[in-house]
Amino acid sequence: MKKNKISSTQFRILVTLHCVGSAILVVPSAIAADAKQDAWISAFLGIMIGVILVQLYVAIGNLSPNKTLIELNEYLLGKWIGKAVSLLFFLSVFLFCGEVLYYLGSFLTTQVIDETPILLINIAFMLVVAIGVRSGVENLARSAQILFPWFVIPFIALICFIAPQSDFKNLQPITDINLKSLVSSTFTFVNISYLTFPALLMLFPAHINRFKKAKSSFLKGGIIGGFIMCILILLSTLVLGPFVSASASYPSYELAMRINIGTFLQGIEILIAIMWFISLYFKLSIYFYGTVSSFAQIFGLKEYKAFTLPFAIMVIVLSITVYPSISYQKVWDSETWLSYSLIFGLIYPLLLFIVGLFRKRRQPSK
Repeated sequence: MKKNKISSTQFRILVTLHCVGSAILVVPSAIAADAKQDAWISAFLGIMIGVILVQLYVAIGNLSPNKTLIELNEYLLGKWIGKAVSLLFFLSVFLFCGEVLYYLGSFLTTQVIDETPILLINIAFMLVVAIGVRSGVENLARSAQILFPWFVIPFIALICFIAPQSDFKNLQPITDINLKSLVSSTFTFVNISYLTFPALLMLFPAHINRFKKAKSSFLKGGIIGGFIMCILILLSTLVLGPFVSASASYPSYELAMRINIGTFLQGIEILIAIMWFISLYFKLSIYFYGTVSSFAQIFGLKEYKAFTLPFAIMVIVLSITVYPSISYQKVWDSETWLSYSLIFGLIYPLLLFIVGLFRKRRQPSK
C-alpha cells in the first residue's frame, strides 16, 4: 500500500487533537468523582504516565520505521499470529469508532439540538469523516493544521472569560484524598487520554516525512493535549466546585454556559462545542482510518478508499446499537472499558516491544 507522507508538525497537531478528543467533555466529571478537589493533581500525574506510554509507542516505531502497525505485527509475530493480532486491532478501532460517534450524538441530542434524532446527527457527522479519510492522510493532516487555530482560539477565550469566576476555596483541603481514589482517578485520565494512542501507530512513523522530528512531535503532542485537559479540569474545579464537576454530565460545557460578561456576552457555550467538534472529528477520523487501512493491509489489498463508504455505514449502525441503554453505557465505561483499554494501550504494545527487542538481539548472531 502506498504510504502518503505528512509533516511532523501536522502529526503533532493530530496527536494533540486525538489526546483531547472526547475527553474534553467526559474526563473532568469522571476524575472529579474520585479525586474531588484534587482532580487536577490526578491529571498532572496522568500526564507523566502518558509521557512514559508515548515513549513506549515511539520505541515500537523504532523497531521498523517503514512499517505500519499491521505490517509490524506480521514482521514480528509471524504471518498467521500477526494477522490474528491485527484482526483484533481492526475490531478494536472499529468498536472505538462506534463509541465515539455515539458520544457525539448523545451530547448533541441532550445539550444542543434535543429534538433532532441521533441517527441523523451520526449520519451527517460520519459522512464528513468518511470524506476526509477517503481524501487521504495528507489532506486530513492539512485540514487539522488549518483548523487547529480554531481549536486554540475558543480554548484561550474560555480561559479568559471564565477564569475571573474562579474560587480557590474549591481546591481546599489540598491533598485530602486517599491513595485508592488518587490511583483510580489518575488511571481514568490515562485511560481516556493516552491508552488509545496505538491507533496513531497506523500513521507513526511510516507516514511521517522526517522520522527524527516525528518522535519529538509524538511526545510534544501528547504533553500539549494532556495539559489542555489539566487546565480544563482545574478550571472546572475552581469555578464549578468538586461536587458540581462530579455530578454534571459535561462540566466543560457547563463552564462555557457560565460565561456572563455584562449583558452582551453570554450564552456562548458553543465555544466549547466548537473545540469538541474539531478534536472529536480528528479522533474519529484517526480511528476510522485505522479501521479501513488495517482491513486493507490484513487482506493484502493495495487501496483502502473503496471501503470507506461501506465501513462508514457499519459505524453508523454500530453507533446506535453499541450501547442499548445509558445504564449499560455507564457500566461498560466504568468496568469493562478500563480493562479493555489497558490491554489495547499497554499490554499489547509492551508485548510487541519485547518481541521486537528479542528479534533484534537474535539478528546479529545470525
